[in-house]
Formats: sequence, structure tokens, C-alpha cells
Amino acid sequence: MAAVAPQKSLGSAGFAQNDDNPPHWFNPERFMEPNFDADTYVADLRRYVPLEALSAELQAHLQVLRNKLVEVINEHYGDFVSLSSKLVNVDSAVIRMQKPLIEIKDKLLAVRGEVTAALDALKEGLERRQSVASAKALLELMQDTAHVMSKVEKLLAEIQAMEGQASGKASALKQGSLDARVRMFERLASEVARLNFYAVRGKELQFVEQLEPRMDAAAQKLQALLSEGLAEALREGNASARAHCLQAFSAVGDATSAEQIVREVVVSPLVEACISAVQAHANSGPTSGSSDSYPQVLERVADAVKEHVGPVLDDALNDQANVLTFNFLANSVLQKVDAQLSAAFPGAFSVGVPEKFVGNYRAAQQFLSSLEALCRDRRAISALRNSDAYASFQGRWKLSVYYGLRFQNIAGGLDAAVSAPPLEPASAAPDLPNPLNLHLRPMLALHHSLTRCTAQDVWLQPLAEKFARLALQLLARFAAWLGAGMDARSVAATGAAAAAPNDADPAQPSTMGGDTWAVGAKADVLCTVQADADVLLQWVRADFLDELMHLMPFLTPEASEGVRAALLEGASSVASQAAALVRAVIEELTETCSAVLKQLRGITATYRMTTRPAPTKASHYVAAILSALRTFLDGEAAARLGPEARSEIAEGVIAGVTQRFATQARDLLESLRKTESSLKRLKKSRAGEAASDGPGALSDADKVNVQLFLDAQEYGTHIKRFGVESAELPAYVELWNAVAPPDRKDAVQL
Repeated sequence: MAAVAPQKSLGSAGFAQNDDNPPHWFNPERFMEPNFDADTYVADLRRYVPLEALSAELQAHLQVLRNKLVEVINEHYGDFVSLSSKLVNVDSAVIRMQKPLIEIKDKLLAVRGEVTAALDALKEGLERRQSVASAKALLELMQDTAHVMSKVEKLLAEIQAMEGQASGKASALKQGSLDARVRMFERLASEVARLNFYAVRGKELQFVEQLEPRMDAAAQKLQALLSEGLAEALREGNASARAHCLQAFSAVGDATSAEQIVREVVVSPLVEACISAVQAHANSGPTSGSSDSYPQVLERVADAVKEHVGPVLDDALNDQANVLTFNFLANSVLQKVDAQLSAAFPGAFSVGVPEKFVGNYRAAQQFLSSLEALCRDRRAISALRNSDAYASFQGRWKLSVYYGLRFQNIAGGLDAAVSAPPLEPASAAPDLPNPLNLHLRPMLALHHSLTRCTAQDVWLQPLAEKFARLALQLLARFAAWLGAGMDARSVAATGAAAAAPNDADPAQPSTMGGDTWAVGAKADVLCTVQADADVLLQWVRADFLDELMHLMPFLTPEASEGVRAALLEGASSVASQAAALVRAVIEELTETCSAVLKQLRGITATYRMTTRPAPTKASHYVAAILSALRTFLDGEAAARLGPEARSEIAEGVIAGVTQRFATQARDLLESLRKTESSLKRLKKSRAGEAASDGPGALSDADKVNVQLFLDAQEYGTHIKRFGVESAELPAYVELWNAVAPPDRKDAVQL
């Protein structure tokens, strides 16, 4: 055999050269630590060492270890090769060593056989013992079952004899006889419960199968006796006998029979008596179709249940009696009340008359609350709410159908009001209350619809989320109506401006853009819409929001804040759409006031066609420029607006009119000066013609400039009457600079 040659490679050679000086982060000694973990080691190093560098170092270290392994093998390779030549007489040594081992093996096999035989005998004994124990247990079970069966039959015989004796005694002794009998019933019930337990344990035994007819007969007899005893105890009001009967029913696990007896003996007559009393008081007779008396009957039934069924509930919820299997409120009271009242008042659950449906539903929920008040703990309340009777009772109230009807009625009223193209006054809907003194029907319809969402005869707590969403939808519908109207007005104005001739009156509204309320609406109408919207939004953000939050106290703080933010956002969307109304008013008044500026053309004709001297006072048209604005602000429609809206309109109109005044005055002067300059050049070109104007004489353009300057000063005084400082108005400064003499420019002084 040849010695193992060490492996060499470029990587190992390169690592060997740096083996004495490895990187500071690479420490091979950590690999030998007992608690070394490769994943942790790599995760720590990869945060500041690239994986490629770490892989290279590990490969180099692996190559070094392999080389060292080869060196160790080569170091002792000679001894390994010469080992076979040094070993002599190996076979005889192996035979000598094998003989005692074979003897030990034989002894161990013999001992193993003895132990196995003893173990088999022990297992057989244990199996026989277990078989005997099982047989003994079965025998004891059969003996106990037979003993309890005989005891049950004996008790039945005693009870039968006791009942025979009690039937012949006077009625004064019936109370004591009932107590004694129900105690016997309770003893019999405990024995029957034991018998049932034994029967379940030995259900596969033939002996138990043979006893089943006798056990069934005993159970049926016990059930009849307990039913009769509980019914009698309930009729006589015997609390002791009633408690013993309930304990007996609980012992045999027959809660259904006890609940049925309470339902038929106590609840059924009670409900029937309440229905008869209410109908007799209402002089309506036994008419089964009317639902007017449904809330009164439920109120009477709640009081009667508390009085007559309350003691039974106390017995059933007594901790010392260990009676926890009954659900009288659901399976006795609610089930019977639901059945009898649905038969007596079939129309009570109909949504055809929403107002009556709301009243009946609230009465039903109040009745359920009174039943829950009789529960002792949360477990009893959960048992009541999770019962089939509770689900059946709640299922009679079709809340989704009711909301659908309310939605059509509430949303339909607003939709009908905003769908009519002409704006109708609030007096067009005399059936709608108007506490906010609104002037237009769409705003009155929105107020009425929002009020209906939270009205006492409409709102139902299970539908709180839907009614809150409906309120948001109403605000969104109203905002869309406002936005659509103003968009149509803008489209109509744009189309009219493009199609109208140059000499058309811009103050006349256009009828283009569709049959919409805002197209062609005058400023006073727009102001009325704005005023109603302001009043309505103020009411939504204050009274309506508080009312909605008051009706939803069950919300968490986060959910409550979300509802509040959503409603305020809906109001803000309406306010943003209503802001366009003010802009439309400003545009219309600006056009109306600017129409007066057409008279600027007459100033040129006055001085060019005549030889009038330079003007000394303002033109008469100046006083009429803002007269339309004054008339509007003094009118009834503007009086409905707030001070801020009135100031915004006045400032907007004055700014727009002043800007047009400045533009027209500047254009007029530029045109006149260009014309005069052309005329002068023409005159100079004529030979021998003298100048027509003497030195220092004012030209027509200068006279017009003086007139415009006087008009601008007079116009500035009219502006101040609206509370606007002309010197602070950029458009007026532009007008002043356009017509003022050179020495008075940029210095507005009226």
C-alpha cells in the first residue's frame, strides 16, 4: 500500500501562505467549542463579512484540515503495513478466546428459557385474574341493576298505594299528601337515574337487554307521575312540591317535559288572560287581526311572567338545589308567548304600516329585555339568546324589508324634489314641516329626509348603521344636485358666449345647457339657494350630528369618531358645491354692472363731434355702474345671506367691474391716441397746411383722458360706500394709473 499523498490546490496554497495571519474575524478555534452552532455563526458574520469571503476562508480551512489528516495517516503508515507480518498464531488464539464465550452463551440461553417460561406463567395468571375481575364486575353490575330495578318497582308500588289513599282523603289533606308524594317521586327519580347509569354501562349484556322493557315502563311511569305532580304543584302554588319535582326532573335529565308543563300550565293561561284583558279594555272583542293592542299585551305579559313564573325561575336557578338543566324563559315563556301572540295578532309583524311595525318591534325588544332581566347571570342570558325560540321570535321581524320601505320613502322624497327642473318654493310642499324657515323645496326636502332618518317613529337600533349611511347618501345626492346645476350653468354660459353676437347683452342669461334649475337662474334665486344651504349645513353640523350620536351610544370611541368625521365630510362636500353659487352671483352681477360701461363709447363721440371744452365733472353714467349691486344687496334675497357672503359678493363684483373699467378705459385712450397720431402725420404731409390747434390746446384724446380721470375718481367714491378701500384694490390702482396724469400715477387720492 502506498502512503496517502497530500492534496494541493491553488486555494489551499493561497490559504497556506496566509495561515499564520488569518483575518481577524475568522477564528477556527470556535469550531471546537461544545455549544458551537453553524447557523448562529454564519448569521453573526454575514452582518459585516460577505458570504463569498466567508465561503473562501472555510474552503481554505477545510483543505488545511485534509492535509493535516493525510500527514497523520502517513506518520503511522509503516506500523499499519507491518502489523500483519508481526501477528503470528492468530487462529489458535482466536479458538482459545472463543471457547469460554461459547460456554457463557449456552448458560445465558438456558437462563433465558427459564425466565421466559416464568414470564409466560405470570402473564397467564394475570389474564385469569383479569378475567375473574371482569366477570365479578359484570356480576356486581347485574346484581346492582337487578337490585335497583326491584327497588324502582317497589317504589312505584308504594306510590300507587299512596295515590290510592290520597284520593279518598279530604281536600284539606291534599297539601300534605302532595308534599309526601313528590318526595317519593324525587326518590324514585334518583333510583331511575341510577338504573339508567347501570343500563348504559351494561348496554351490551343480554341481562340488561331483557330488563329494558321493565326500565322503559318505569321511566314512562315516572315521567307521568312527575308531570302530574309538577302540574298540580304549579296550580296549587306549592313551592316545596314544585322544587322537589324540578329536582326530580333534573335527576333524570328530562328538562323538556318540565318546560312543557310550565308552558302549558302556567304560561298559556297567563298569556290568554292578558290578551283577553287588553282586548276587553279596548272594547275590540276577540278580533284576531288587529295589532293595535300588541304592545299592551306584551307589557302585561312581562309583568305577569315576573309575578307567576319568577318563583319557578328561582327554583330552577337555586345553587343549592343543583338544578341547571332548564331554560324556562326560552322554551316555556318565549316559545308560548310567540306562538299565542302570533296567532292572536298576525298583523303585528307586517311592515305594511311602518309606524305600527316600529311600535310593535320596540315593544317586543322591551319584552325580551324584561326576560333577560330575570336571568341570574351571563350564562343564563346567553342560553336565552342562543335558543331556537329566541331566534324564531326575532325572525318574525323583517327589518330588511322595513328598511327598504323607509329608504324608498325617505330617499324618494328628496329625489322627487331635486328632479324637478324649476326650483319650487317651500310652500309647494305644505305637508312638510319647516322649522328652519327654508325658502326652497329641495332644501326643505333634504331637511325632512334627514329628520326622518333619526325620527322616533323611524329609527331602529339594529338598523343604525344603515340609517347613518342613508343620511350620508342624502347629503351626497344633494351635493351632486348642486354640482350638476352649476356645471350646466357653466356649460350654458360658455356656449352662449361662443354663439352670441358681439353686441349681445351679456347680462341676459342663456337658456342653453339643458333644462336645469341653475340655467337662467337670477342672482336672487342663487342667493336663496345659498342661504338655505347655509342654514341647512349649520343644522347638520350641530343639531343633527348631536342627535345621530345620541342614538348610537353603543359605538366605540373610534367608530363614533368615524361616523362624526363622515357626516362632517358630507356636509363639507355640500358646502364646496354651494360655494359655486356665490361665484355665479358675482359673475351675473359683474355682467349686469359692466353693461353700463358701454357708455364709455359715447365719451369719444362727445368730444370728437363737438367743440366742447375740457370736462370739469364726472359723467352721469358713473353713478349707475354699481347701482345693480346696491339694488341686489338691499334686496330680500341678499338679506338672507350672512355678512361674510354679502362682503364676498360685494368685493367680487367690484373687483370684476373695476377690472373691466380699467381695461376698457386703457383700450379707449390707446385707440384715441393712435388715431390722433395718424391724423397729425397726415396733416404734416400736406404742403402749406397750417396746424389747426394752437399752442397749449387740449386734443380730443386729452379731453377724454380728463373725463375718464374724473369718472375714475367719482367711481372710487362709490366703491367706498360698499366698505371697500379703492386704494387697496389692485384693479382700481390699475384703472387709476391708466387715466391719471403723469404726476399723479401710483398715488390714489380721491
